[in-house]
Amino acid sequence: MNHPDPPLSPSPPPEHPPRRVGFVGLAGVPNVGKSTLVNRLVGAKVSIVSDRPQTTRERVCGIYTDDRMQAVLVDVPGILEPADAFNEHLVEWAAFGLRHCDLILHLRDARRPPRGAVTPPEEEPVLAMLRRTNRPVWVVWNKIDRVPGNFFPAEAPDFNYQRAFGIAARTGRGLPLLLDAIADALPEGPLLYEPDQVSDRDLRFMASEMVREKLFRYLGQEIPYATATQTEIFDENRPGKPLIRVLIITEREAHKSIIIGKGGAMLKKIGENARKDIERLYGQPVFLQLWVKVRPKWRRSEAQLGQLGLKPPRG
Repeated sequence: MNHPDPPLSPSPPPEHPPRRVGFVGLAGVPNVGKSTLVNRLVGAKVSIVSDRPQTTRERVCGIYTDDRMQAVLVDVPGILEPADAFNEHLVEWAAFGLRHCDLILHLRDARRPPRGAVTPPEEEPVLAMLRRTNRPVWVVWNKIDRVPGNFFPAEAPDFNYQRAFGIAARTGRGLPLLLDAIADALPEGPLLYEPDQVSDRDLRFMASEMVREKLFRYLGQEIPYATATQTEIFDENRPGKPLIRVLIITEREAHKSIIIGKGGAMLKKIGENARKDIERLYGQPVFLQLWVKVRPKWRRSEAQLGQLGLKPPRG
């Protein structure tokens, strides 16, 4: 007697090798290229950039995922000696962001290596913070494309780094080798974020950051540091385009006049260019409103800093 063939059972899903997953902190002085590196690796603008120091004010995580690993890249404010309550909180944000990382990359400018035993003075606060950690620290010499022969030191006399790399974050030079090393160093584990997610921050936060980036780009030396931005409305359910309203806070009436500009021209320029970046992230057109408000001495007010989310959490 012939027996019918047994029904076909569904094939088991293909097995994937375990991925390496962890947090990679980026430490360094202001304007050394941390945010540029994060954006380059994740393929999107998740950290704002400018040619001015201390553009980054809070911890922002970019998420790099490939078939080997998921590296959560922790971009923190540039580290320097704090001069007031505001800058003190920026340094606290940096320390908080690095505290629980699996690996720390110390980005340094390849054009300013130590000379003998003499450390560039701006690096001292960074090295002091790194000496208080118990995490592995690698040195990543950035901007090697601006050094003859792409030279970078294999060792540094001012810190006992475990490894050294040379990169050009703006062009991507040296990044494949760095990524290979990170993949080998991180522990195995489940993914922390969806594979297509590139940031831990929501669009509400990113909208205010895109506006703040344009303040740094288009305004004079002092004004961007005396301003903060906050998204007041993010309404995705209104008819037509989603409505985003961002408040620009500044310390002086004179600054407010400059931000608005003659006939509103400067505010329009800031808004139009910020809107384009927001739409690229959001994937659709939005209606962006900007308002400017004066809050005297907000950088010296613990209450104001707390309301703006510029005080790092404890622990």
